[in-house]
Amino acid sequence: MTIAQGRPPLHSIDATMAAAGGLFLLADLRTQGPGPWAEVPHRHDFVELAWLSAGSGRHVIDLQEHTAEAGDLFIVAAGQMHHWERGDVETDGALVLFRPELLLGRGGPDAWAPLSGKWHPDPASAARIDALLAQLDAEQRQRADGHELVIRSLLTALLVMCGRFVSSGTVGEGLAAQFERLAHESRGTLRTVAECARELSVTPGHLSEVVSAATGRPPGEILREAVVHEAQRLLARSDFSCAQVARELGFDDASYFSRFFRREVGMTPSRFRDLHRSHSSAA
Repeated sequence: MTIAQGRPPLHSIDATMAAAGGLFLLADLRTQGPGPWAEVPHRHDFVELAWLSAGSGRHVIDLQEHTAEAGDLFIVAAGQMHHWERGDVETDGALVLFRPELLLGRGGPDAWAPLSGKWHPDPASAARIDALLAQLDAEQRQRADGHELVIRSLLTALLVMCGRFVSSGTVGEGLAAQFERLAHESRGTLRTVAECARELSVTPGHLSEVVSAATGRPPGEILREAVVHEAQRLLARSDFSCAQVARELGFDDASYFSRFFRREVGMTPSRFRDLHRSHSSAA
């Protein structure tokens, strides 16, 4: 596939984001990339919200494939791998990009930045989203005194609305949410509970107690799941060898990585890759 004339090349949105100050950007989904023509799996270190006003196709986030049509709302968390596949109707809409640190403070990234997935808001909610985007666009263009604070407030309101489409209990708060965000942002690098506890300035025992009470799962299991999830992404979406995947995830020994993956998934990394690619070819 070639990119249509006049459109920016893949990943130019990273440069555009940096030129805009690196914290927030509201862009046109159709004309400012990467947008739905980016068919190569990729990731960013900022959150990406895509609000579709028209179009069709598919949006693949990590290993989850979603149909895409007018009225859909997608959120891709920082570090998630994703790509778009075009349909018969060209996609249009708004693209909201922001870094989690923009929302530091109450109601900030601990609660809302980890949201990801697809939603199709009801008409009343869609109208409110459109209104918030219009206000964000005005603040970004006019850059009046205090516009950074207004953008932060409007963006928080937008994410709170998005959070309402998530089942109760999905959005966490406090130490448990900080730990889950830390596990996610590690991009699959194998870490220990003790290392995370040091980074969060708590004892391992306290961290284990709080996370287990909030999630019903021990923190070690969540950390292993993050590693497995990243390994599955790389095996399914990249051409890395199993040894390269192991190194990417911080394993010094590829055979240990293979044993770890088999214990957690029930099959070897090679078998997982073969099965996933066979399924994709059949689809």
